[in-house]
Amino acid sequence: MIDLHTHTYYSDGSLSPVELIDMAEQAGIKQLAISDHDSIDGLLSLELLPEKLRVIPSVEISTNYGKQGLHILGLNIDTNNQALQSFLKQQQKNRKQRALQIANKLVDAGVEHALDDVSFLVDSQPMVCRTHIAQLLLEQGYVKKFSDAFKKYLAKGGKAHIKDDWFAIEDVISIIKSAGGQAVIAHPMRYGMGANKLKSLIEDFKALGGDGIEICYPNIHPGHKNLLATWAKTFKLCGSQGSDFHNPDKSWVKLGKFAPLPDDVEPVWTRW
Repeated sequence: MIDLHTHTYYSDGSLSPVELIDMAEQAGIKQLAISDHDSIDGLLSLELLPEKLRVIPSVEISTNYGKQGLHILGLNIDTNNQALQSFLKQQQKNRKQRALQIANKLVDAGVEHALDDVSFLVDSQPMVCRTHIAQLLLEQGYVKKFSDAFKKYLAKGGKAHIKDDWFAIEDVISIIKSAGGQAVIAHPMRYGMGANKLKSLIEDFKALGGDGIEICYPNIHPGHKNLLATWAKTFKLCGSQGSDFHNPDKSWVKLGKFAPLPDDVEPVWTRW
């Protein structure tokens, strides 16, 4: 089994890299991509690599395609690449600035101490994601469910929504390629794009030097999976698969648990 999309507590996961690797070994994973949001710190923290599985050094980078926010996976990257490291430091700085902007809007929306609490996160953690802020809102009783934090405050239309200001998609593809990686669109069906717009994105992605699309991941509709596979073949892109694992407490997302990649799609892992 190959799982090419997972997260640790170096972004918005709950496990350390070592704990994640141990769980993956127990699940029978043979290749594991640790792909934290805009960070390779978890990979750099590993002193010894496991013997039972191969760790694929990776990262999930936030980007903009026009006005659309996207995530691009950089798979099998060189974590020592200086250009990549500098790029990710700027991404992390942008994330912290966004977090403080969200906090100010939360204060305006009546969330007491939001600025103090988020400022503490910014000062104490290398990475601040919206999920961290959502957890604060849940713990402090401003929402009853984790997902409500996004609906009420953080997502588009929410009281504290901030428009993302990431690097353009061509810049992200370029930095991944400069680090020797494969650039792959993560979970394409989760962006709420219509079929025509999504197809245009994939066509543009290929033209800009992109390598593949994530076709198989938890809860994707079989028809959507087949459509992505068709587009991968049409635009001569490889296919990827991954759980997008964050937390063992989320029973609906488990390591290695997703439909297999169609046989007629080139697997991205044949490129390393």
